[in-house]
Amino acid sequence: MELTKNQIQFIDHRLENEGVKYWDIRIEMLDHVVTDVEKRIELGEGFKDAVNNSFIFSGWNGSFDSLTKQRLFSINKIVRKQYFLKVKDLFIKPTSLLLIFLFVSIYYMVYSFASLSVFKTVTLIVLFAPITLGVILHLSEFSKTGKSGYLTYSTFYIFFSFLFLNAVIQFVKPEGIIPVSKEAHLFVWFSVSALNAILSFAGILVHLETSKKIKNIELKLKSL
Repeated sequence: MELTKNQIQFIDHRLENEGVKYWDIRIEMLDHVVTDVEKRIELGEGFKDAVNNSFIFSGWNGSFDSLTKQRLFSINKIVRKQYFLKVKDLFIKPTSLLLIFLFVSIYYMVYSFASLSVFKTVTLIVLFAPITLGVILHLSEFSKTGKSGYLTYSTFYIFFSFLFLNAVIQFVKPEGIIPVSKEAHLFVWFSVSALNAILSFAGILVHLETSKKIKNIELKLKSL
C-alpha cells in the first residue's frame, strides 16, 4: 500500500518537529520510515500506530541529535572527497591548467611591475572575491532550500583554503612567529592569494554541482 501525500507530509513534519532540521537528511530518514510504514499497514496496523512503531523499532526515541551528527559526519566525508578530487582535476586537466597558468602569470606581472598600492588592491580582490561569492551562494541557496547538510559542507570548502592559508599570512611576516623581510612578506601574500583563489574555485565548482543535485531532488519531491 502506498501512502498518500498527506500521510508522507505528516511523517516529514514529525521528523522536523523532533529535531531533524537538515532537509536532505530528513528525506533519507523519511524514505526509510515510509517504506516501513507501508509494510506495517499491509500487515494490519493503523497509520499512526505504524508510524509510532516504525520510530520505536528504528531506535528513534525523539532525540535525533546523535543520528544527525553521524549523518553530517558522513556527508562531510563525501563532500571533502569531491573537493580534493576537484582540486586534483584542476591541476591535471589541460584546459584548467592553462587557465591557472594565465591567471598566475597575469597576477605575477602585477606583483613584479605594478606599484605597491595597485598590488595590494589586486591582492585583496583576488583574496576576498571567492569568499564574497561563497557567502552570496550560501545565502541564496539557504533562502531557497533551507538547511541542507550537503550545501552546508560544500559551502565550507569554498572557505576551507582561506581558513588554512590565512595562518601562513599571520605567522610569516616581519614581526610574526616566522620573521621575514618585507619583500618576502609580499611574496607570501602573492603565493597565498594565488593558491587560495585556485582552491576556492574548486570549492565553488563542488558547491555548484552539489546545488544542481539538490535542485533535482527538490523537483522530484514537488512531483510527489
